Amino acid sequence: MQNKFYRIIFNNFKNMLSKKNIIYLSIVILIIIACINNSSIKNMYNNIKNIINVNLLGNSTIANKNFHIDDISSIEKIILEDRFGSKIVLKKTNKKWIVNDKYKVRSDAMTTLLSSAKEIRIKSPVAKKSKKNVINFIKTSGVKVDFFNSTDLVKSYIIGSSTPDHLGTYMILKNSFEPFVMHIPTHNGFLSPRYGIQSNKLDLQRWRDNQVFNFISKDINLIKYINYNDNSLSYSLKSNKEIFDFNGKKIKHNPNKVVKLLNSFSNLNCEKFKEENNITKLNPMEQLIVNQDTLVTYSFHNNQSADNKNISRKYAKLNNGQLMIIQDYVFNKVLINISDLRH
Repeated sequence: MQNKFYRIIFNNFKNMLSKKNIIYLSIVILIIIACINNSSIKNMYNNIKNIINVNLLGNSTIANKNFHIDDISSIEKIILEDRFGSKIVLKKTNKKWIVNDKYKVRSDAMTTLLSSAKEIRIKSPVAKKSKKNVINFIKTSGVKVDFFNSTDLVKSYIIGSSTPDHLGTYMILKNSFEPFVMHIPTHNGFLSPRYGIQSNKLDLQRWRDNQVFNFISKDINLIKYINYNDNSLSYSLKSNKEIFDFNGKKIKHNPNKVVKLLNSFSNLNCEKFKEENNITKLNPMEQLIVNQDTLVTYSFHNNQSADNKNISRKYAKLNNGQLMIIQDYVFNKVLINISDLRH
């Protein structure tokens, strides 16, 4: 008799935990939380709708649809490919990330990508009326992302467009036919830019580190400045802090100004790199050698910025590499001539 009583209680409790009741319970809890926090009715409605939609999908479709990567520290390579033929390969080498086996990766861009891969979650399934268009867009314009550990493919999915309200992003897992609306619960917006995607395209320049010089004063053994327009402004500064003019004559200088110069080479970044590398019609203005690195500057033909502010700039090349744009505001403290170091 007692066993029968316990069995009845157990069965009733099990029925209470049915999928339908879980949905109802979730709704009640959200209403209570909404009342306590005085949150908007619209947000409460969207949260309830998402819970209902996800639960109605059932375990067969949602449980195995995890896009996120729990152990993000295990990722050592990421490959992104768009439909325009661009390919970005991010690889961790000696604890540093390199893009396309050539350039150092911007640390902020890498941090954003890795945190996104860990934190993304399913917000809701795609509405039936939109599913066909979403899948077609993903197939024709989506960007594929593959995450690898040291040996294996860990996760692979395709990133599509943003939702109409720009609060979610359509994605689909590799070898799946079920797209989802993805989001980061703490992030209010769509996710494509966090993967370096702009208008469904990838751009190498978004991943490259813009750093030109990053020296601390004690590591600088040589500074040599050459002014191509007026050689009398040129100088060389040796590790013993002695300064010589262009004829090799030692000159008197202000020690405080030398110390200030030596302390000015940390974290100097260019504004951006340029795809067009043809500046054969331009004559070099200055050359600045710091240890083994050589920066050559050229006149910039347009100093009008996108926001219509006049910003003084120069073209430049580091070690005869890719053309870049530097701002005078940043580099004027190191592109100084011999007169700036005198008493």
